[in-house]
Amino acid sequence: MADAKAALIRAGEHLFAREGVHQTRLRDLNEMAGQRNASALHYHFGSREGLLRAIFERHSATIDADRTSRLAALGADAPIRDIVAVILAPMADHLVLADGRDYLRILPQHLIGEVEPPAVVKAFDLARQDLDRRGLPKTLRDERLISMLRAATTLLAERARAIEDGESLTLDAEAFTANLIDMATAMLTAPASSPARSPKKRTAASSTAQVVR
Repeated sequence: MADAKAALIRAGEHLFAREGVHQTRLRDLNEMAGQRNASALHYHFGSREGLLRAIFERHSATIDADRTSRLAALGADAPIRDIVAVILAPMADHLVLADGRDYLRILPQHLIGEVEPPAVVKAFDLARQDLDRRGLPKTLRDERLISMLRAATTLLAERARAIEDGESLTLDAEAFTANLIDMATAMLTAPASSPARSPKKRTAASSTAQVVR
Protein backbone atom coordinates (compact mmCIF):
# COMPACT_ATOMS: atom_id res chain seq x y z
CA MET A 1 0.00 0.00 0.00
CA ALA A 2 2.72 2.44 1.01
CA ASP A 3 4.80 1.43 -2.00
CA ALA A 4 1.87 2.12 -4.33
CA LYS A 5 1.37 5.61 -2.88
CA ALA A 6 5.08 6.38 -3.12
CA ALA A 7 5.17 5.17 -6.73
CA LEU A 8 2.19 7.35 -7.64
CA ILE A 9 3.76 10.37 -5.99
CA ARG A 10 7.01 9.87 -7.89
CA ALA A 11 5.12 9.35 -11.16
CA GLY A 12 3.12 12.51 -10.46
CA GLU A 13 6.28 14.51 -9.82
CA HIS A 14 7.84 13.32 -13.06
CA LEU A 15 4.82 13.78 -15.32
CA PHE A 16 3.40 16.95 -13.76
CA ALA A 17 6.82 18.58 -14.16
CA ARG A 18 7.11 17.74 -17.84
CA GLU A 19 3.55 17.68 -19.14
CA GLY A 20 1.72 19.99 -16.76
CA VAL A 21 -0.57 19.19 -13.86
CA HIS A 22 -3.79 19.26 -15.85
CA GLN A 23 -2.33 18.02 -19.12
CA THR A 24 -1.07 14.75 -17.64
CA ARG A 25 -3.33 11.77 -18.31
CA LEU A 26 -4.32 9.74 -15.26
CA ARG A 27 -3.80 6.59 -17.28
CA ASP A 28 -0.16 7.55 -17.80
CA LEU A 29 0.25 8.25 -14.08
CA ASN A 30 -1.04 4.84 -13.11
CA GLU A 31 1.03 3.15 -15.80
CA MET A 32 4.29 4.86 -14.78
CA ALA A 33 3.59 3.96 -11.15
CA GLY A 34 3.10 0.32 -12.14
CA GLN A 35 -0.54 0.30 -11.07
CA ARG A 36 -2.73 -1.98 -13.13
CA ASN A 37 -5.93 -0.79 -11.48
CA ALA A 38 -7.19 2.25 -13.40
CA SER A 39 -8.65 3.69 -10.20
CA ALA A 40 -5.44 3.41 -8.17
CA LEU A 41 -4.82 7.15 -8.06
CA HIS A 42 -8.36 7.90 -6.92
CA TYR A 43 -8.19 5.13 -4.34
CA HIS A 44 -5.04 6.50 -2.72
CA PHE A 45 -5.44 10.25 -3.22
CA GLY A 46 -9.05 10.91 -4.15
CA SER A 47 -8.22 13.03 -7.20
CA ARG A 48 -5.47 14.61 -9.27
CA GLU A 49 -5.54 17.54 -6.84
CA GLY A 50 -5.11 15.14 -3.93
CA LEU A 51 -1.97 13.73 -5.53
CA LEU A 52 -0.68 17.25 -6.16
CA ARG A 53 -1.23 18.14 -2.52
CA ALA A 54 0.63 15.01 -1.42
CA ILE A 55 3.58 16.03 -3.61
CA PHE A 56 3.64 19.52 -2.11
CA GLU A 57 3.35 18.22 1.44
CA ARG A 58 6.19 15.76 0.88
CA HIS A 59 8.63 18.41 -0.27
CA SER A 60 7.35 21.11 2.08
CA ALA A 61 8.26 19.01 5.10
CA THR A 62 11.91 18.90 4.04
CA ILE A 63 12.15 22.47 2.81
CA ASP A 64 10.41 24.00 5.80
CA ALA A 65 12.59 22.04 8.24
CA ASP A 66 15.56 23.76 6.61
CA ARG A 67 13.79 27.11 6.89
CA THR A 68 13.11 26.51 10.57
CA SER A 69 16.83 26.04 11.20
CA ARG A 70 17.67 29.15 9.21
CA LEU A 71 15.08 31.21 11.09
CA ALA A 72 16.55 30.11 14.41
CA ALA A 73 19.92 31.44 13.30
CA LEU A 74 18.60 34.88 12.34
CA GLY A 75 19.36 37.81 14.60
CA ALA A 76 16.66 40.06 16.00
CA ASP A 77 17.28 42.70 13.33
CA ALA A 78 18.19 40.46 10.43
CA PRO A 79 18.64 42.29 7.11
CA ILE A 80 15.99 41.72 4.48
CA ARG A 81 18.43 39.74 2.32
CA ASP A 82 18.85 37.17 5.09
CA ILE A 83 15.07 36.86 5.36
CA VAL A 84 14.77 36.35 1.61
CA ALA A 85 17.50 33.71 1.86
CA VAL A 86 15.39 31.81 4.39
CA ILE A 87 12.56 31.74 1.86
CA LEU A 88 14.52 30.87 -1.28
CA ALA A 89 17.75 29.07 -0.39
CA PRO A 90 16.06 25.85 0.82
CA MET A 91 14.17 25.71 -2.45
CA ALA A 92 17.37 26.20 -4.44
CA ASP A 93 18.98 23.37 -2.47
CA HIS A 94 16.31 21.10 -3.92
CA LEU A 95 17.96 21.48 -7.33
CA VAL A 96 20.48 18.76 -6.45
CA LEU A 97 17.74 16.10 -6.31
CA ALA A 98 15.90 14.63 -9.28
CA ASP A 99 12.56 14.67 -7.50
CA GLY A 100 13.42 18.11 -6.10
CA ARG A 101 13.90 19.44 -9.61
CA ASP A 102 10.55 17.98 -10.60
CA TYR A 103 8.90 19.66 -7.61
CA LEU A 104 10.42 23.01 -8.54
CA ARG A 105 9.08 22.67 -12.08
CA ILE A 106 5.60 22.00 -10.74
CA LEU A 107 5.61 24.80 -8.16
CA PRO A 108 5.02 27.80 -10.48
CA GLN A 109 1.94 26.07 -11.90
CA HIS A 110 0.21 26.16 -8.50
CA LEU A 111 1.91 28.79 -6.38
CA ILE A 112 -1.15 29.77 -4.34
CA GLY A 113 -2.60 26.92 -2.35
CA GLU A 114 -3.68 25.48 0.93
CA VAL A 115 -0.31 24.21 2.11
CA GLU A 116 1.20 26.84 4.41
CA PRO A 117 4.40 25.62 6.09
CA PRO A 118 4.86 27.52 9.37
CA ALA A 119 8.48 28.54 8.83
CA VAL A 120 7.83 30.20 5.49
CA VAL A 121 4.77 31.95 6.91
CA LYS A 122 7.03 33.31 9.65
CA ALA A 123 9.65 34.37 7.12
CA PHE A 124 7.06 36.27 5.09
CA ASP A 125 5.83 37.94 8.27
CA LEU A 126 9.38 39.12 8.94
CA ALA A 127 9.69 40.38 5.36
CA ARG A 128 6.42 42.30 5.69
CA GLN A 129 7.60 43.88 8.92
CA ASP A 130 10.85 44.98 7.29
CA LEU A 131 9.05 46.50 4.31
CA ASP A 132 6.60 48.24 6.66
CA ARG A 133 9.53 49.87 8.45
CA ARG A 134 10.75 51.10 5.09
CA GLY A 135 7.45 52.90 4.64
CA LEU A 136 6.22 50.80 1.74
CA PRO A 137 2.41 51.00 1.39
CA LYS A 138 0.65 47.75 2.29
CA THR A 139 -0.78 47.14 -1.17
CA LEU A 140 2.60 47.73 -2.81
CA ARG A 141 4.34 45.62 -0.18
CA ASP A 142 2.06 42.64 -0.80
CA GLU A 143 2.31 43.04 -4.56
CA ARG A 144 6.09 42.96 -4.35
CA LEU A 145 6.17 39.91 -2.11
CA ILE A 146 3.99 37.77 -4.34
CA SER A 147 5.73 39.05 -7.49
CA MET A 148 9.11 38.24 -5.98
CA LEU A 149 8.01 34.71 -5.20
CA ARG A 150 6.51 34.18 -8.64
CA ALA A 151 9.67 35.40 -10.33
CA ALA A 152 11.92 33.30 -8.09
CA THR A 153 9.94 30.09 -8.55
CA THR A 154 9.90 30.62 -12.31
CA LEU A 155 13.69 31.00 -12.34
CA LEU A 156 14.10 27.92 -10.14
CA ALA A 157 11.85 25.93 -12.46
CA GLU A 158 13.85 27.01 -15.49
CA ARG A 159 17.11 26.09 -13.74
CA ALA A 160 15.66 22.68 -12.89
CA ARG A 161 14.62 22.12 -16.50
CA ALA A 162 18.03 23.18 -17.80
CA ILE A 163 19.78 20.75 -15.46
CA GLU A 164 17.49 17.91 -16.54
CA ASP A 165 18.09 18.71 -20.20
CA GLY A 166 21.87 18.77 -19.71
CA GLU A 167 22.26 22.38 -20.78
CA SER A 168 25.40 24.36 -20.06
CA LEU A 169 24.85 26.55 -17.00
CA THR A 170 26.33 30.05 -16.80
CA LEU A 171 26.46 30.08 -12.98
CA ASP A 172 27.45 27.32 -10.61
CA ALA A 173 25.01 26.32 -7.85
CA GLU A 174 26.36 28.69 -5.21
CA ALA A 175 26.48 31.67 -7.56
CA PHE A 176 23.00 30.94 -8.89
CA THR A 177 21.48 30.87 -5.42
CA ALA A 178 23.30 34.01 -4.30
CA ASN A 179 22.23 35.88 -7.43
CA LEU A 180 18.64 34.68 -7.06
CA ILE A 181 18.53 36.02 -3.50
CA ASP A 182 20.16 39.29 -4.59
CA MET A 183 17.61 39.85 -7.35
CA ALA A 184 14.67 38.93 -5.12
CA THR A 185 15.89 41.32 -2.43
CA ALA A 186 16.22 44.07 -5.00
CA MET A 187 12.64 43.51 -6.15
CA LEU A 188 11.41 44.06 -2.61
CA THR A 189 13.58 47.04 -1.70
CA ALA A 190 13.69 49.05 -4.92
CA PRO A 191 12.66 52.71 -4.46
CA ALA A 192 8.96 53.17 -5.09
CA SER A 193 7.90 55.86 -7.55
CA SER A 194 4.90 58.10 -6.91
CA PRO A 195 2.66 56.27 -9.43
CA ALA A 196 3.46 52.96 -7.74
CA ARG A 197 2.72 54.39 -4.31
CA SER A 198 -0.58 55.88 -5.42
CA PRO A 199 -2.27 53.55 -7.92
CA LYS A 200 -5.26 55.07 -9.66
CA LYS A 201 -7.30 51.90 -9.58
CA ARG A 202 -7.10 49.15 -7.03
CA THR A 203 -7.36 45.58 -8.22
CA ALA A 204 -7.81 42.35 -6.35
CA ALA A 205 -4.43 41.25 -5.00
CA SER A 206 -3.22 37.77 -4.23
CA SER A 207 -2.74 37.13 -0.56
CA THR A 208 0.81 36.51 0.62
CA ALA A 209 -0.59 34.46 3.48
CA GLN A 210 -0.87 31.56 1.02
CA VAL A 211 2.19 31.80 -1.13
CA VAL A 212 4.48 28.83 -0.88
CA ARG A 213 4.75 25.21 0.02
